[in-house]
Amino acid sequence: MPARLRPRLAAAPPLLAALFLTAPVAAQDQQTSAVLGIEGADDREPVDATAWPWVAIGQVNREIGGHCTGALIAPDRVLTAAHCLYNFGDGRWTIPFEVHFVAGYDRGKYREHARAKSFAIAPGWDATEATAQGNLGDDWAVIELERAFTIRPIALSDLGYEEIKSAAAAGELTIAAYNRDFGEILTRHQGCDLAGETGDARLMLHDCDATYGASGAPLLLVTPAGAEIVGLQSAVVELQDGRTLGAAVPVAGIRAQGGLD
Repeated sequence: MPARLRPRLAAAPPLLAALFLTAPVAAQDQQTSAVLGIEGADDREPVDATAWPWVAIGQVNREIGGHCTGALIAPDRVLTAAHCLYNFGDGRWTIPFEVHFVAGYDRGKYREHARAKSFAIAPGWDATEATAQGNLGDDWAVIELERAFTIRPIALSDLGYEEIKSAAAAGELTIAAYNRDFGEILTRHQGCDLAGETGDARLMLHDCDATYGASGAPLLLVTPAGAEIVGLQSAVVELQDGRTLGAAVPVAGIRAQGGLD
């Protein structure tokens, strides 16, 4: 059975399908029609990749091709999506040394770069059921870099869903990513909102604009006090009424699995 939204969102239909937002090896020409993950007007805008917290976000690049987004959560640790590190074509994990994290990337320039040294993958993530509803809540990974960066990492939030929803109303919820159609610059959708959470509370649903390349991107809460990561972009999910929403793994859920110890 597909996961259903909590009773307070009873008008929202159950989820039907999920699609990952990993940028493919060979990017297609930019489409002028509807883009997956963008509902209605495109609200993305470029940000200054040299300024914090944006400089702590970067591309997770694989030498075999394709990219995702990741965020620096410690001087030598990057949070991203598990599926970004898996080669579905030949059914194996990418070799860490073949993965590069490029922070503060902007049109060929960047602040810092390092190869991966190792991966810590969510223990419950199953590549054979990658887009299954119950598996998306395990779609996270922490990359250990071969060296520490000098960039200030982004803090991980301790807030639960209701606290995030309340804080977002007074502050700003945003997703910042290297989307495929603007892959050379970091863009964000400022002031988007949470639309609900799945009944098992393992995914937060949001209406932030993000498309291919945004997998692994941080869902950020930005307030006058600073910025913190509240979730990790995993996929776009389709609802029975035809709408699509972003699906993010809550930081609280990753903590519960021991992934941030």
